[in-house]
Amino acid sequence: MRVIHLVQCGPTTGGTVSHVATQVTHQLARGLTVGVVAGSDGVLTEHCRRAGADVFVDPTLLPVSAPGQGDPAALFGTGAGWRPDLIHAHLMHAGFRGAELSAAIGTPLLYTQHMYQPVDPFLQASLATGTSFPVIAVAEFAQRAIGKFLGDAGRVHYVPNGVDVPAPSGFRVEPAGGPQVLYCGRLSPEKGADTAVLAFELILGQYPEATLHVVGTGPDETLLRRLVSALGIDERVRFYGSVSGALTSEIGADVLIASSRGDAASLVIMEAMAAGIPIVSTAVGGIPELVRHEIEALLVAPDNPHVLARAALNVLIREDRGAAMAARARERHGELYTGARMVERTCDVYETIVR
Repeated sequence: MRVIHLVQCGPTTGGTVSHVATQVTHQLARGLTVGVVAGSDGVLTEHCRRAGADVFVDPTLLPVSAPGQGDPAALFGTGAGWRPDLIHAHLMHAGFRGAELSAAIGTPLLYTQHMYQPVDPFLQASLATGTSFPVIAVAEFAQRAIGKFLGDAGRVHYVPNGVDVPAPSGFRVEPAGGPQVLYCGRLSPEKGADTAVLAFELILGQYPEATLHVVGTGPDETLLRRLVSALGIDERVRFYGSVSGALTSEIGADVLIASSRGDAASLVIMEAMAAGIPIVSTAVGGIPELVRHEIEALLVAPDNPHVLARAALNVLIREDRGAAMAARARERHGELYTGARMVERTCDVYETIVR
């Protein structure tokens, strides 16, 4: 089978980048012929080239492109020349372009909805125009919401996200004496990194030598640096930027704070599960499907620095409890959320569509 992935992505790491990279690696290992069209050169394209996929860069898949950047017709030439059996689009801008390519070359389209708001403008447009194609939802709550919106639950396949056990990358946070608190993820409003910073300032009341390590990049970085400065905690917070493969068992973190305001099926949570890092997270979107409160993690309401800080302190004070939850989370990852399991179920959907 020949599958071409269309991916709305920039040059750095991110949930969709990790998802597609895992798909490509395992699909090639299963004997599929794989192509990737990415919106930008960067982490994903480098990974896919090394893995042996055919890689193309098309800026028209990006949410914002510079005037004159990218030829909208070039995608049709790429598709016609590559001759896929299936077009698999990831995120809505790639979805719009994938629908155009599907119509142009007569190849079926599959769309994976990765975001925490399941019903996006691409799905809304498909319903308004009567365009029909199968959809993959990465969380059960998203499957229910999309199926209800489309009025056709049979079109929506639930394929849980999955990650491989992170290989050692050599990255460690810089030790600083006290507890090592980690935020890892995109620095954007929906991820709530500002809540993590405010919670950390409260943690310092009990652990003044603690350090917050911020791994990630995004549009809120300047805001976060200003917030840290205004709180007077510059010496206790370190920014690392985007680090590929950062979340491993060797990172040196005592607790991961995941402070999202919305998340479909967080790969950061899955990577922490696989790495055995104690998790404190907000109970939003599909996260309560991944980890259960007081079993594999502590889950709290979003946008509340005080309850987030209390939960993190609970893990730091009772190290045995945090270690027990992390061990159970690692077992749960191995049972339900491996990369191989995700790709196997994705390929089952492929076979159904092509047949």
